[in-house]
Formats: sequence, structure tokens, C-alpha cells
Amino acid sequence: MEVEIISRDTIKPSSPTPSHFKAYNLTSLDQMMPPVFVPILLFYTNTNTNTTTGTKCLKESLSKCLTKFYPLAGRIEDGIFVDCNDEGVDYLEAEVINCSLSDVVANPNIDSLKRLLPCEPRILESKSWSESPLLAVQVNRFQCGGVVIGMCISHKVADAFSLSSFINGWSCIARGDGEAIAPHFGLPTLFPRIDMDQEFEATDEGTKRENKIVTKRLVFNASNIARLREKAQGSSSMKTPTRVEVVSAFIWKRFMSSDQSKSHATRKSYSACHAVNLRKRRVPPLAEHGFGNMSIATSASLTSEKDDNEYCSLFGKIRGAIRGIDGEFVKKLESGDEWFLDHIKAEMRHASKGERVQINFSSWCKLGFYDPDFGWGRPVWVSTTTISLKNLVILMDTRIGDGIEAWVNMLEDDMVGFESDPELFALASEITI
Repeated sequence: MEVEIISRDTIKPSSPTPSHFKAYNLTSLDQMMPPVFVPILLFYTNTNTNTTTGTKCLKESLSKCLTKFYPLAGRIEDGIFVDCNDEGVDYLEAEVINCSLSDVVANPNIDSLKRLLPCEPRILESKSWSESPLLAVQVNRFQCGGVVIGMCISHKVADAFSLSSFINGWSCIARGDGEAIAPHFGLPTLFPRIDMDQEFEATDEGTKRENKIVTKRLVFNASNIARLREKAQGSSSMKTPTRVEVVSAFIWKRFMSSDQSKSHATRKSYSACHAVNLRKRRVPPLAEHGFGNMSIATSASLTSEKDDNEYCSLFGKIRGAIRGIDGEFVKKLESGDEWFLDHIKAEMRHASKGERVQINFSSWCKLGFYDPDFGWGRPVWVSTTTISLKNLVILMDTRIGDGIEAWVNMLEDDMVGFESDPELFALASEITI
């Protein structure tokens, strides 16, 4: 597959940002996020070949959308705030040659998918923050008429929920929908920035540039998820396990098995961290389209050989950790209590010393990534690619909505053992190389 860049532009907000909105403070939750660019690709089967009109519409609607989501057109200053200076976002147009969109969807390849992105989903050093756009877009047009919109967004200013809100807002404007999304920017008031020492703000070993991260896609269809649900429930009458809970527990178990099979492995402590969206867990809930990072990591741990590592038990640990993030937790977090910061520091020290082997999950399920319609209908597929963080699993809906795609990022050597596990592929129906 050849991808030829035919134009590069900078798209700025259609209206200047008012002076009293020029400084958008980062929150304590933003501070905890790694300085990575998060990639997403939306695939559209488009029968409208009037690409000139399409290009003009996309640019103008993006410009209007940036007026609403104005921090995305700014730059981070000193790691403290976004200077909403309207410098804009990168916008690339590309032509895809010698390949059809249906071929890419049917036989996805990680390296090919990366070519559809506007930039490398990389770790960004703090000294470069003020020079780097917070959002980049690449519109890829296939000769068959198909279109893929690739984006990379800075995790320092937005989580997956906010990314979905932005894409849906852009698509509403592009198709002339009067009910465009109006984001809410109240998070800096709820979670003001806090003083953190250098030890905490430094990137951990999972974000080092020299780490060679590879990515595999596992697809769990509805029937295999049903099997996992049966195993998770056992003989109990607990409420039906969610797709995310059972897939997370299964991957965690196979991850531990792979790590323990290493000849040099002596570590016995493991944890599974899950990013939890706080918006609806807050009392009262946050405004519908609260923009920024409003997710927090909660951890389920297996601390000794005596701990039960059977699948049903691991599922219970993950469910308990996620459900522990409730209204009272959010209230305590908003109070600025240092207990949580101390807990995070302790977790980081365990990881950096190799005392605990951690796998991280982020669920993008039910966030509306299959809803954006730019005038070509809804996406036929939504994917991500490699994210430069080791032991990170992104969980995404399948198109039908009853399955899960798990995008697993690991160090190259660790992936060799993980993907050779026959029990993994007894329930994961596909893999993307």
C-alpha cells in the first residue's frame, strides 16, 4: 500500500478565542497522563467521488469545530496550561494507491495502518510541548472512493471520551447538523493542578524512547465473550459480567502466565490497572460533554503466590476495583486529598524497581466512535495502532457492538511469549500483525 501526501495545511479556529479564554489550566488528572499522542482511524465506504467539495467541507467544518474545542488549537506552556493562541492543528490530505479500503479492513497490518496517520503516535518530551500541535488530522482517499480519517491527539489534554466528543462534534458540523456538540471546560475548577515532585512527573520505564513496542490486535466475538462470562460467573448468581470485565480478566491471566514462563522471571506480584471514566460516577454527574482528562486508574492486584489466580477470582478483583470508583471516591479526589497521590507514587516505585508487573487497560467501548457521520454514513471500522506505552491494552467495540477488539502493546521480547500462548487463541478469534 502506497500513501502519497498531496497537501499539508494548518487549520485554525474560524473565530478567534476570546482573551478571557486564552489560558486553559491543566488539571491534576492531566498531570497524571503520559505525554503520548493517541491514534485513531475511522474507515468510511464513500460513493461520493467529488473530493474537492469533500476537502473544502472537511476543512471548514474542522475550523468551526476548533472554535468550540478551542484548547486543541493551542500549545502547552511549561506543562502548566494551554496557551489558547489559535495556532491551529496539522491537517494533511493523502491518496492511497494500489490498495482498496476493503482490503485494509479485511487484512489490517499495523505498519500500513500507521501510514494513514498524520504523525507518529510518539512520546513527546516536555521541552517540545510548546512547539507541538495538540491535534493532527490526515484525510486519506482511496481510488475506490473510500476515505479514512486518521487522527493523533495529545493525552495531556484529552481522554478517549473527549476524543469521541470532538470527532462527533466535527462530523455534526460537516453534515450541517444544527445540534452540534457543545463541550464543557469546567475540569480545571474541579481538579486544580497540584505540586508534584520530579520523581512523579518523570516518565517511567514504560515510556522510554528506546523501548521497542509492538502491537497485536485480538478480536473476541460474541460467542467467546459468552464463554468467558460463564467462566466468570461460575456457580454464583452475580450480576452479568460486562464484556470489558471478562476480556480484561482473561488477558490479565494470559499475561501473567506468559511472564511467569520466562526462565528469568522471579517476580510474584502483578497488577491490572483499569482507566475508569469519572463523568457519570460523580455526584452529580459532570456535564454531558465535559472536555479533558476525567479518567483515573484503579488497580487490581495479585500480591503473593497464595492469592487465587484462577480466572473467576481475577474477574472478581477487576470488577471490585472498577466498582470501587464511586461518587464518594470522586468527592475525595476533588477535595485534593494527598492519599491518592501517595498511592500513585508507591505504585510507580513498585513498577520502576521491578517489584510488580503491571498491565494497563483502557476501554473505548460505548464511547460512540462508530457514530461520526461526515456525510458518508457511519464508519465501517474504527481502529487504533501502536501507542508507545508498554503493557497497554486498548479495548474497542467491534462494528456490530457485541464483541471486543483488544489492541495489545508490549515490548517486542514480551510479545513473543504472549502471542505463542495457545490458550490465548482458543478464545481470541483474530490477530493483526
